[in-house]
Amino acid sequence: MLYASRRDALVPESEWLELLRSVAAGSQTALHALQSRMQRIVFTLAMRITSRRELAEDATVDTFHDVWRRAHAYDADGGTVIAWIMRLARGHALDRLRAAQAGGAEKHDAARPTIAARLAARIAEEARGVAIPPSVRPWSEPPWDEVAPGISCKLLASDAERHRVSMLVRLAPRGEYPAHTHAGTEELHLLEGELWIDERKLHPGDYNRAQAPTGDKRVWSETGCTCVLVTSTLDVLQ
Repeated sequence: MLYASRRDALVPESEWLELLRSVAAGSQTALHALQSRMQRIVFTLAMRITSRRELAEDATVDTFHDVWRRAHAYDADGGTVIAWIMRLARGHALDRLRAAQAGGAEKHDAARPTIAARLAARIAEEARGVAIPPSVRPWSEPPWDEVAPGISCKLLASDAERHRVSMLVRLAPRGEYPAHTHAGTEELHLLEGELWIDERKLHPGDYNRAQAPTGDKRVWSETGCTCVLVTSTLDVLQ
């Protein structure tokens, strides 16, 4: 696969799963760790869907609050931790957008608490206690690695047991991803730019899901693009 050259940089899926299990057990520290890893990506997706900063912030708070409430229900057979969080983010962003379009959006003050502060306050209110401040090592996204001409990746997690990988993928303008056959479920959230998958054109905020044994004959971007991609390590490149 394209990202094989950076296998030493992969964070195992088991590390993400352990954080989520700790969240399910009531650890706010683990929640802060997941939030530090995913907040930028979640907010970017929500911003692309809603086109309004305040709605994107609300959706981001909603997403991690949902992670807190629903961590115990996560099923690894349904996808990676990153895929699960991204699906939650998409749902909450769409909910906030629909509410705003229906005239039900809340009014926001100019000076708002940070996303982390609002999430902590919501959890503390529910628990009738004081939220635990972040005390985890800051998360740094891995560097971009050019894995092929016009294709760069940031590898976020790898599940060797289920042959899955979660990553950020960036195509340069007029860049192409190789034609491939899906060996498992592929999920793609487009964050920036435009992307063609065969005859379908995706715009920022769009989602594409493909099942095995389907394939994509041509994946390319005229503008250049960035996406979150969760796919199988057994995909066959052509």
